[in-house]
Amino acid sequence: MQRRLAVTTTHTFMLLGIDFGTTRTVVAAVDRGNYPVVSFQDDNGDTIEWYPSVIATRGAEALFGFDALQKQNEAGWHVLRSFKRQLKTMGQEDQFLLGERKLSALELLTSFLAALRNDLLTRSNLRVKRNEKLQAMVSVPANANSNQRFSTLEAFRRAGFDVRGMMNEPSAAGIEYAHHLASSGNAKREALVVYDLGGGTFDSSVISLVERDHEVLSSEGIAQLGGDNFDIILLDLALKEAGIQQVSDAALLTLLEECRHKKEALHPNTRRITIDLGLAIESAGEVAIPVSDFYEECRPLVESTIEAMEQVMEKSARAAGFDLHQSAAVYLVGGSSDLPLVTRLLRDKYGKQVRRSPYPHAATAIGLAIAADTDAGYKLRERFTRHFGVWRELEAGQSVVFDVLFAKDTLLPAKGEAPLQVVRRYVPTHNLGDFRYLECSRVDQSGQPQGDLAPWDEILFPYDPALQTNDALKDVAVARNNGLRNLVEERYTCNSQGVIEVEIADVTTGYQQTHRLRGK
Repeated sequence: MQRRLAVTTTHTFMLLGIDFGTTRTVVAAVDRGNYPVVSFQDDNGDTIEWYPSVIATRGAEALFGFDALQKQNEAGWHVLRSFKRQLKTMGQEDQFLLGERKLSALELLTSFLAALRNDLLTRSNLRVKRNEKLQAMVSVPANANSNQRFSTLEAFRRAGFDVRGMMNEPSAAGIEYAHHLASSGNAKREALVVYDLGGGTFDSSVISLVERDHEVLSSEGIAQLGGDNFDIILLDLALKEAGIQQVSDAALLTLLEECRHKKEALHPNTRRITIDLGLAIESAGEVAIPVSDFYEECRPLVESTIEAMEQVMEKSARAAGFDLHQSAAVYLVGGSSDLPLVTRLLRDKYGKQVRRSPYPHAATAIGLAIAADTDAGYKLRERFTRHFGVWRELEAGQSVVFDVLFAKDTLLPAKGEAPLQVVRRYVPTHNLGDFRYLECSRVDQSGQPQGDLAPWDEILFPYDPALQTNDALKDVAVARNNGLRNLVEERYTCNSQGVIEVEIADVTTGYQQTHRLRGK
């Protein structure tokens, strides 16, 4: 029988921290200064401290979480795992094809979160009173683009949660670390380097901790690297050992689950990993993979995470005021940081600076719950994790430059503060403005976008007053117009959640448009 969490509150809402993960979603509750992880009961009656980030469809029917997990070996069901990784590159209206169903990215995430909310009420150990609302602090990867941030906020709201705020995953883990340190009486001013390796993404942030005032100095990440990659490596080794070259999609899902279980059972003294291919492939049996072979294949991926963390440490050293390599704690969180190879390589490089969270899979959710609890008193200042800007034409369209509106590492306003604001004013030389927005992970010396690029909205704005009543601007050709004397103003604002809005106005005529900018 599952013990119910008797969360005491004098409010009409229950506070939660929700870490929507690539493979697992973890929820923590606020309970009189404690932050217990919420447990669920699966179909076998077992108590599990996470909720599967899995969706299954058959025809028009859709199941989520534990119900979806039960369908992975049943014929006719299409199972989708790790869909969070795909949200990184998808706009809200891009379609997922799930069997016979088509759902936009926003609809898919909303449906999953609605199922999570229902299961929190019906199959978890939360004791929720009638009419009591679920108010949540939610997380996104530090390297998430702003479209992913907006979609996450919107999906939680549509799913019935009252969203208290949003926080980057490593920043939430930093709050969990500081709270644990304060509880042991060891709170002090220091810089913390968070190493967050989850199921699908890697993030690293350097955070300045001054008692309960936290400020993110810088962040870096790798969007498509996590425990899923290690599972694939292990399965490839097992199939190669067995001489099997092809497997069906259904078999692939089952065997990746087998590899995940065996990977998570590894400890420093494990020498061989036994994979049962017969679970999904008829006449196939067990194969044994030397752990050394598995680690050798994983090593380049782990080393790439350390390289990314080194970059953020170097960028943050000046702001921190001391050498992070000598004194900063390196805090390991995320379920995939449990891989013994990860700890070994990090300890080889950073020695006693490395500290593992006592709750690596739940550190982010616990930190979110602590942040949601105003009585805990933690304050956090986040920064832009990517450059955001717009393409502009120069020399009558002969060249194009990238105008950075909000630079990476720009400090975001705290909750309740006025939004950031950037203004551009000019007299246009064309009849029509074609605004093409972009996010990128870095810019080169000439200011051109580089690295991970994410296209955003495209907005058409009529500079020519004669076009300001035209509803078919897409059919209008952009042409030079030297006769215009109108003053145009672009005013960009960014709130504490990193959501950007723009107001474009023809100051001369009074015509204006306002847009909340979103990714494509």
